[in-house]
Amino acid sequence: MITYKCKSCGGQMNFGSSIGLKCPYCGARAFLSDEDYRGNERFRKMVLRFYEAEAEKGDIDYSTDKLFTCNRCDTYIMESGHALNVEYMKKYEKHGFVFYVARESVVYVFENSIEAGTFSDKLKMLEFPAADMKLKRSFPEIRMEIGLKDGKKALVFVRRPNCYPAEMFAPWESVHLAWVISRMENICCALKYSGLRHGDITPDTIWVNPFTHEGILFGDWRGVTRGNDDADLKALRKTAIALASDTRNPEELYRFLNSAPDRDAYSDFEKWDRVIETGFGGHNFRQMMVSG
Repeated sequence: MITYKCKSCGGQMNFGSSIGLKCPYCGARAFLSDEDYRGNERFRKMVLRFYEAEAEKGDIDYSTDKLFTCNRCDTYIMESGHALNVEYMKKYEKHGFVFYVARESVVYVFENSIEAGTFSDKLKMLEFPAADMKLKRSFPEIRMEIGLKDGKKALVFVRRPNCYPAEMFAPWESVHLAWVISRMENICCALKYSGLRHGDITPDTIWVNPFTHEGILFGDWRGVTRGNDDADLKALRKTAIALASDTRNPEELYRFLNSAPDRDAYSDFEKWDRVIETGFGGHNFRQMMVSG
């Protein structure tokens, strides 16, 4: 990192404005020349690109995922006649489809291609604010579509390393449940921004990474509708209660989970944020111990 030394006392100066520097020790001020400013900006962008590249590596480094265990394999016949072998850790059977926790993917197999098309079309209804495009990571990312025999269709989504349904880690201690609730609130805010009601927030449709505290909403997207009632916020509370080991501590958590949702997802998140501050002592990253 580029550092700037104070000419008066030798301390490291901090940026006090867009092009100004201030010494935190003696208060001296300095200003960057146009050339220095451009050089600093080039360096900053290089550092950002480096960290972005490192983050992308983590998204495909499945050697870090010590939790995954292949328990079974289901086989489907593709339209080409070749076999599609789905090796999975866990399978969930839903109305009209099954979905699998596979090593690098989340695989949905629908009874017919029309239902698969509805699922895909509803996902495309999502919109994201330009200032926070990382919210896309909180929703399914399609990897491929595969036509199967008998009119069935598979949708294959990215499963980033260490991401699993939240119910697989239950029961959750309150200090860890807190960040799961925060991720659900994030997701509800994104749905609010898109003007959507998901309708399927449950312990097995909220997926989490216990190490990075990321959250992703899978579930049944076929039932997504336009509208902004409080159904998803109610489901958030119900899901948190189902996951919790103790909903009564701290007391602020209990009151929140048993309260009616606020007027919309944005204000409900503000309400939850106050619980984080008063009930959990603020936003502190608490490492969750998980053994594979």
